[in-house]
Amino acid sequence: MKIKILLVSTLLTTIGIVGCQTGGPVDETSVGIGADGVFNDPSPSTFDYPTTKAGESDRMAKSYHTAPPMVPHTVAEYLPITMETNECMECHDKPKYIDKEYVKGNKLSMPESHYGGFGGKGDKDEASGSRYTCSQCHAPVSDAQPLVENTF
Repeated sequence: MKIKILLVSTLLTTIGIVGCQTGGPVDETSVGIGADGVFNDPSPSTFDYPTTKAGESDRMAKSYHTAPPMVPHTVAEYLPITMETNECMECHDKPKYIDKEYVKGNKLSMPESHYGGFGGKGDKDEASGSRYTCSQCHAPVSDAQPLVENTF
């Protein structure tokens, strides 16, 4: 058994050495997944976040039905969002406006899924403790161009 393994490994090594000698050096553009080679650095262009203050922006259309809404106003002054300090709640913790038709200029209420205490098992008027990290799902809007085409 050991002799067979030794013979097979010797044969494969020989084939590899012969193959490398006849093929010549590897061109940098033939390595990697892009046509530009491995040394191309596709740096994205710079972009800006909106300068619209909270309360001055309009509701934005969602990309699809269950998508979390984008944040159409500045968020820098509200960061970091922690369980103890979450200024998003001051405007968006409005359980009485759940499922009401949005009126331009009004603050959008968090959905029903964001209420019910920690884990959704509790008082439906209390925001869930597991939903305090708003920026985990809700991102501010920017004018950034996509790095790759999206056909979704």
